[in-house]
Amino acid sequence: MGKKHICLIDYDMCDWGGAEQVIENLGHAFLEDYRVSIVSLCSGFLREYEGISCYTIINKRARMREILVHGYWKLVQVLNQNRVDIAVVCESCAGMIVTMAKPFIKAKVIFADHSNLLSVWHDKPVRYMRYFSSRFSEYTVTLTEKNKRDYIKYFHFSPERLTVIYNWIDKKVFDAAGEYQSDAKKILTVGRLEQVKGYDRLVDIAERILPQHPDWEWHVFGKGSLQEELRQKIQHKGLGKQLILMGKSEKMLEQYCEYSIYAMTSYVEGLPLALLEAKANQLPSVSFDILTGPSEIIEDGINGYLVKDGDISGFAEKLDVLMGDELLRASFSKQAGQGIERFQKEKILEQWKALFDLMLM
Repeated sequence: MGKKHICLIDYDMCDWGGAEQVIENLGHAFLEDYRVSIVSLCSGFLREYEGISCYTIINKRARMREILVHGYWKLVQVLNQNRVDIAVVCESCAGMIVTMAKPFIKAKVIFADHSNLLSVWHDKPVRYMRYFSSRFSEYTVTLTEKNKRDYIKYFHFSPERLTVIYNWIDKKVFDAAGEYQSDAKKILTVGRLEQVKGYDRLVDIAERILPQHPDWEWHVFGKGSLQEELRQKIQHKGLGKQLILMGKSEKMLEQYCEYSIYAMTSYVEGLPLALLEAKANQLPSVSFDILTGPSEIIEDGINGYLVKDGDISGFAEKLDVLMGDELLRASFSKQAGQGIERFQKEKILEQWKALFDLMLM
């Protein structure tokens, strides 16, 4: 008997973000034990993947309605003709499209929710898409325990149909990690320069804290639509010499060790990869305690600080404490690796394989 076929499905593999990175990582990792393919419902792919078959349903950026009208039967054909055993669907729009095709496809479906349920609860169309994507899939995989509990509480789903599987910290992150430098007077933030990442409040926090520590700098890595707006805001507040937009770095993993504190000001996260990378580099971290993500990575007062969401003053105060105490930074760094085994690739792949085996019985 040949290898079972696992297909990873995304709405748009050209709209690059955390979910697309996870799909890429999973695809390469599954190759050892399975046939693997990736389907992008629209646009296509930014790169080729050796050993992985890639299929585009609509070869341009398209709305959900257009994909359903013009791509519905092509999707069914791709999944059935390639004898896909399990389709792992990421993102709610993609989940809705695939579950609508379920009466005509032979593959079993896993809906993998890379975000968190309550962050868009007020958005009824998105809420309904997530409900149906999960309701009509065989299993739903959440990134956090909190999100699993919310599915049970608000959608009244059976716990037996839900499982938590974290994203792993890639081995190359550990390989690139250097020795922690407690005396480095630099704060690090990594992420797309978009509203969801909370850069508006990052600048407000920096305005409160950086003038008190003129020998410190705060470096923000990433690109996005807010770049020029942030640059102007930073200049207006007179922070240009300390709060620096670094752009996108191709050697980011090697640069974590140049910093002594990681700061995350996001409004919404699933399970933030950058915060996991900071943990792997033993950086003490400060983050708002948003709905999901940071509380499963940071142990408050042990390897970092969790601040009540929206408390700008509280965030600045916690940064002030860490910036002013090198011994505390060193102590937090020693504890940063605590619980790191939960995010190791081998452990997480075992969880995926166990789920596949259960579904293929």
